[in-house]
Amino acid sequence: MQNNNQKPKIAIFHYSGPPNTSGVDIIIRDQARLFRLHGYKVEIVAGLIKQFRKDIPVHIIQRINPRHPLVLSTLKELEEGRVSSDFKKLERSLFYSIKKYLIQNNIQVCILHNLFTRPYNLALASALARLIKDLPHIRFIAWVHDVVFYNEPDTPLKRELGNQYPWNLLVKPVSELTYVCVSKFLKHNILTAFNGSKPTKITVIPNGRDVQKFLGLSPAMRALYEDIHGLECDLIACLPVRAIPRKNLELALRITRAILNKGVKFKLLLTANIDYKREKNLNYYSHLKDLVQKLKLKKHVFFLEEYFKRFAIDKKPAPAIPIPELFLISDFLLFTSRVEGFGLPLIEAGFMRCPIFAVDIPPLREIGSTNINYFTRDANAEQVADYILESLKKMPQAYFYRKIIKKFSLHMIFKRRILPLIENIESKESSVLKQR
Repeated sequence: MQNNNQKPKIAIFHYSGPPNTSGVDIIIRDQARLFRLHGYKVEIVAGLIKQFRKDIPVHIIQRINPRHPLVLSTLKELEEGRVSSDFKKLERSLFYSIKKYLIQNNIQVCILHNLFTRPYNLALASALARLIKDLPHIRFIAWVHDVVFYNEPDTPLKRELGNQYPWNLLVKPVSELTYVCVSKFLKHNILTAFNGSKPTKITVIPNGRDVQKFLGLSPAMRALYEDIHGLECDLIACLPVRAIPRKNLELALRITRAILNKGVKFKLLLTANIDYKREKNLNYYSHLKDLVQKLKLKKHVFFLEEYFKRFAIDKKPAPAIPIPELFLISDFLLFTSRVEGFGLPLIEAGFMRCPIFAVDIPPLREIGSTNINYFTRDANAEQVADYILESLKKMPQAYFYRKIIKKFSLHMIFKRRILPLIENIESKESSVLKQR
């Protein structure tokens, strides 16, 4: 048992794990990685897996693998309605090998992915059901990604089998288990299959993806994304231009203040490349920094050329600002120039399918007349802010992008849903220890 100053040690179980790339294998990998990020010791237990990080041990029990010859042969017998001596030997072997592992490694929480809702290794499900009762100090969580019940057309469970051991483990809740379903649909299905026998605890926690990892962001851009609290933003805009007067960056700053005043969590990312050769441009850069202070935008506006200098190592220069990645994390391009010869950022935004809000000047009209959201040169910051917010509401894909970021980011799901689930277990264990 852990003491009051320790986080519980976690074991994540599945039939397989990395480097396999099934959806569940990826979820397991990311869950383990995030547990480590939050200071938990975690191991993965599977029948087929390779260690992918030095700080995340893996424990292989080959008979967990559904492709193991003994598992396959006993499954064939079970499908014929026979519970053979081979099945019983397999079940006992799994029971004792897993029990020995859990005790020797001081595991306090077991997360079981799909093991109680798929028929791939029923001896494993039976062994775990017995272990749950035999080891009450360990908390077990059944994480449900898929189900195999009577109404599933691809892998139906014959109704007559569902009344027999060990098939009934798929349609009978284990009272000591906490069930986590990845969708409301699965929760409905599992409750239907349980036919009125409700588990002690059942909750819905959706799957998610690591946004920064999925987008392939470089280490410097990941650091930026964290610093701007990108997952918690309502909107992010970028403006990849030099810091010179004709770019009219003052307007972009005032638009930022106007959007913030409307209660929107907004960040503006300026590349703001500095022209060190001309004193006039250096003075303009200083003017912009002063305006940021005056408008109280220090936490909302980022000057990226200056920001990226922190990544210079020894004599190596700072990395170049990765413009495609800048568009990937932005909700729109804001372009405020008074004068342009062409307007290359609009082309770049088009390549990255990033919405564009730009001042209405002739060279930009040549690039696109109907696919760019223009505002007039004499529009003030308040008017432009209203125009941007109203226009974005009419862009389903832009709205969906931000909804997905906020609702299905793995980091946010982990922080808001998974950690409280584990911490609730911690608090209960601490209470038991105090009583003792």
